[in-house]
Amino acid sequence: MCSSRTPRLTAPPARLAIVLLMLLAPGCAENRAARRPASRAAQAATTQPLASQPAVIYDTTVPKPVAPRDFFERWAMNRGPDLRLVDRLMDKRTPLPPFDRQPPASMPADAQIAPGVPLLAEDDPFPEPLPLPPKAVSTDVAIARSTYRTRTPEEALSAAQPFIDIVHRDVNMRGQATLYETPQDLYFGLLDGKVQMGIAHIFDALLIRSWFANSPDNRVILLSWAQPANPYVTAMDAEAPGPPGTGIALVVPAGAPYKTFADLKGARLALPANYVDAPGAFLTRQLRDLNHPLDTPFFGSVTLRRFSKDALLDLLNYKADVACVDEDSLGAVLRFYGLEKQLRVLAVSPHYNIDVLFTSSNNVATHRTQIELTQRILLTLAKDPEGQEVLFFFDIASWNSYREGDLAPAIEHFDDFVQFFQHPPADLKVLLDPHAPVNRQTYTRYGDE
Repeated sequence: MCSSRTPRLTAPPARLAIVLLMLLAPGCAENRAARRPASRAAQAATTQPLASQPAVIYDTTVPKPVAPRDFFERWAMNRGPDLRLVDRLMDKRTPLPPFDRQPPASMPADAQIAPGVPLLAEDDPFPEPLPLPPKAVSTDVAIARSTYRTRTPEEALSAAQPFIDIVHRDVNMRGQATLYETPQDLYFGLLDGKVQMGIAHIFDALLIRSWFANSPDNRVILLSWAQPANPYVTAMDAEAPGPPGTGIALVVPAGAPYKTFADLKGARLALPANYVDAPGAFLTRQLRDLNHPLDTPFFGSVTLRRFSKDALLDLLNYKADVACVDEDSLGAVLRFYGLEKQLRVLAVSPHYNIDVLFTSSNNVATHRTQIELTQRILLTLAKDPEGQEVLFFFDIASWNSYREGDLAPAIEHFDDFVQFFQHPPADLKVLLDPHAPVNRQTYTRYGDE
């Protein structure tokens, strides 16, 4: 049914203006044509199989056209009389620059990254290093077991090899590294001239020095000492003499009831295996101060761990009551895991946990040049990127030239090490036993076994 009301034949002025604007604007004819139904021929053309349509090949060097999104964008792109007038009054329309895919120009042959540093070759930026010429071994450096500690012999040799190559390349002197399990073997190697230098714990060096006293014309000469990589200083040893961060610490959980070393009687002790000299001397001194019989066990149990960090993490996993580790390892664990509020230092030893480089008088007479060159390169090794592997492996930040008085705490407490070495307490005999069982289960991260 039709309504009795007639529709309005007039439109509001605003709507009428918009309609007239759309009719007069360029591109409206195309809009109206687009709204018309397509012819049957056109519809038939669009329904043809895709195989019959020609393939479209795109030129990647030509900028892609910008498709207008609405009427106003089409109006702006068509640039009607009104916008052309604006362009003429203002400035010309700026076209898109063509895309340039040409490669950059070649650098000059004498171009440098920095003064004295040439550019890498484009065809072979990382050439193979030139092989070192054959050279007979003229220097044998002994590495004592007290130095590489928890590492395996294979790891120690692989870490020392870069240092040997540096010496060979820089000063054309070929050396080799030899591992020694006991200080006795190292002593005879120096005495016979088979070994020119040794790297060992300071207590091993002092022990060898005492044996050299039987040779009137021979003696041990200290050359350098090593600074730990992660020194940690507590309030107990902040004013202690000697290099900071070179002590042995007894660590307990923060909430443990232990106040003194005497409170640890019957506690479970965890300490790293093969870390012998300094922990053995420190624990022996503590037991002697308590007048505890050295042939009677003091701790409830002693567990050897391969790594120092695992001995510390045993405290947080309730597998140990006290851990005996070096301050360098303690500083590294606190730095990497952030356990300052969960661990507490109960006691600290003097600053005598130091590795040294030394030689003997008979070797100075026969290999003075080789010894001086090796010492010089070792002192500057911290500046060599290849040497970082050696420094990090042995937990060393740098080497320092030895001067009289640098190692006074170790010399003062050397008797504690001799007591441990000759008459080890019952709890510490496992440290000197090469076949003692070692718990090698390690924690990959804090709290995760």
